[in-house]
Amino acid sequence: MPVETLKIGDLIQSSVTGEYRAVRWIGRRLLDGSTFDADQRKVHLPVRISRNAIAQDLPARDLYISPGHALLIGEYGVSARLLINGSSIRQVDAMEEIEYFHIELDSHDGMYAAGLPVETYLEADNRQAYDNAAEYEALYPGDDPRVQQPCVKIDIPLAALDRIRSNVNERAAQIELTEIA
Repeated sequence: MPVETLKIGDLIQSSVTGEYRAVRWIGRRLLDGSTFDADQRKVHLPVRISRNAIAQDLPARDLYISPGHALLIGEYGVSARLLINGSSIRQVDAMEEIEYFHIELDSHDGMYAAGLPVETYLEADNRQAYDNAAEYEALYPGDDPRVQQPCVKIDIPLAALDRIRSNVNERAAQIELTEIA
């Protein structure tokens, strides 16, 4: 189901536990990419994860996510920006308009995006960055900012990150060979 069609209260399957959990809130953010300087492009332009970049049919189609959004790989949440390799995972060069959707549950969890396990919204006292932050306040008046505990490890050791990057790069080489054949 496209993320744009989700609504508060819809059930999504946790990629961590397999349970179905209700959507608490959907953060929306619309950005004007034409105004970005070089630093802003690096922070805000989406990362394209090509079909099959992680494993066969993972993701099942090209997937575009924000650079800071984490893929759930093993016991770690790995920001997409850390996996950019210039081929199977790369940052988009430019976009006029970017619309991001962030799905929040009652606690940080994983969900599937094109079959790939990715994180749900992690409340870290940054809700005001979303265009519809006032909607949350209206839905949950008086709710204190809830800094959540990550559902996976987010402080990834360099050796583990190097292994993940190596696997992604090996996969990219396999994809290129398959496309040539």
